[in-house]
Amino acid sequence: MNIIKIEKNNWVLEIDLEGGRIVALIKGNQKILGTFDRVDGKKGNTHICTPNFANEGVEKFGFIFHGPFRNTVWNLVTQNDDGLEIGCEIDGLLVRQKFLVNDEFEQIIEVINNSEERKRVNVAMHNYWETEFGWQGTRLNGVDISEGFKTNPEVKLEKENILEFPGKLPIIWKVENFKLTKLWTGFKQENGEKFYDQKYVCLEPEMEFEGFVETEESWLELGKKISLCQNLQIK
Repeated sequence: MNIIKIEKNNWVLEIDLEGGRIVALIKGNQKILGTFDRVDGKKGNTHICTPNFANEGVEKFGFIFHGPFRNTVWNLVTQNDDGLEIGCEIDGLLVRQKFLVNDEFEQIIEVINNSEERKRVNVAMHNYWETEFGWQGTRLNGVDISEGFKTNPEVKLEKENILEFPGKLPIIWKVENFKLTKLWTGFKQENGEKFYDQKYVCLEPEMEFEGFVETEESWLELGKKISLCQNLQIK
């Protein structure tokens, strides 16, 4: 691990350059994003998925599940009192993540095609949200989405969303260029019964639906850029 820690305005942010991951995000006494030992034996924390999300393009084009950037060492571009910027380029696809901490937490993502050919691109963030009091009764924009962590639908995101976890203050979750969020949590299966992780859930904002990268609309032309953003604050 290669951790960079930012503390400001009662925020604590920890970024790991190995994978460009958010290890922890805390506001005051409230844990928001974290790192977890999953019931399936893996360790999980928040990371970017690009040029593909999950299994899209894996069989058809030989893409790596969730893309290669989550398993690559990133470069620190800049760091100051307000946050930091990191970058990573693989096969001519340059990805930058800027993390800003002030009254709010903001993550700005840029994906740039620096190669000599067009690229198929989708972008998602695999957010691991802390649910230390369990996730039954979790609400997104007033709707109980608990069952979705078992059935894994893609749910529409508004530009401004209210996310409510049991026992925690509501989170205002603003997004730009993320249209959907995938619902998921880890599980293991024994004797035909599924046992689900309870300490976290994943609401994973997606630029486009899973499978988009296999469509003709997914091409990112030479020199072109995609920009996305998510912003979090405690209500």
